[in-house]
Amino acid sequence: MRKIEEEIILDKESPIFTAKADGQTLSVDNETYLDNYIILCSKSLTAVTAAITKAELSLNMLNSDLLKKISEEPEFLSSNIEMLIENSIIRVQSIYDRVLILINRILDLGISNEAINHNSLVTNEHVKRFDLVDKLKAINKVCNDYRLVRNTLIHHDRYTEEQLGLLQLVINADYLSKEANGSEFIPYEELDSLITSFLDITKSDLESYLTKITEKVDIIFDSVLPIYNYQKNRLRE
Repeated sequence: MRKIEEEIILDKESPIFTAKADGQTLSVDNETYLDNYIILCSKSLTAVTAAITKAELSLNMLNSDLLKKISEEPEFLSSNIEMLIENSIIRVQSIYDRVLILINRILDLGISNEAINHNSLVTNEHVKRFDLVDKLKAINKVCNDYRLVRNTLIHHDRYTEEQLGLLQLVINADYLSKEANGSEFIPYEELDSLITSFLDITKSDLESYLTKITEKVDIIFDSVLPIYNYQKNRLRE
């Protein structure tokens, strides 16, 4: 458990400890602005940590055993490889979006979630005052690098976008060849080895990007925790 989770989600003043279940409905005693502030910060923090967990899970899905299970029909094999890679990228991108919402809640800026973006926060005077601009830019830079993975070198020259396209072409040619005359386009062992190698390398490289992002997020966590306590004191006054 991260320190920020203990301090915010398990905050002794949090209305979460008054949570009641009534059938399918949950409710808390949310009576004051401070109560609402704590709840909103807790929800936003939970969204960030959940986004990190989902990104880690999506990368764990990049393995040949799972691919075989979800690709019972050979015609879906090629598309499923691309889907698994794209899913991991989407999941990682969502982390930064959640971080921006967390900053908005911690600083009590009052910006609607729909209006929050990188530029709106790094130009905000309160974000500047609390010295968070460079920290947000650092996460955004790593996320941008990750976002461009499929448009540049995916695997440090080991597999490029061209290689991914070629692998998909071979997979499809193998499927069509079997459909047309029942013969393999490429021996099963060779194709299986290619796919396994590709997914292993993809997973390894994308995990390195995720590690860089989570390291930047942890810096943000350390930076906003004192701000959270400052804001609570301000709201009490």
